[in-house]
Amino acid sequence: MRRPDRGSAGLLAVWAAALVLAVGTAAMVWGTAVAARHRAARTADLAALAAADILVNGGGDPCAAARRVAVATTPTAGVPTCSVVGDSVLVVVELPLSGSNAGGGLLARLVADMPPARGRARAGVQQ
Repeated sequence: MRRPDRGSAGLLAVWAAALVLAVGTAAMVWGTAVAARHRAARTADLAALAAADILVNGGGDPCAAARRVAVATTPTAGVPTCSVVGDSVLVVVELPLSGSNAGGGLLARLVADMPPARGRARAGVQQ
């Protein structure tokens, strides 16, 4: 007697492997985005502290100091917004999600179209 469901375990294994691959890829993309967000926040913190030091102690443009520190910390960082608000400095840092952040290959192509990770920090004299 011949059974009609012969070979279905192979198809089930292919579908399970495809599902594991899709979930793994999604987790890696999410992890790359989260890591970039944390790196942007860390870079913004350092840039804001450097800018606040220049603002409080004098010696130049606080936003120029923020840009220098941001690029020195993370070479792909950009500072689209830096503003002096009273006795504090607000700095926004952007980091593009690129192949260097994602490790290359398929993951790099997946994150290439994602918006940059942003970090925002404010530092200054506390009243």
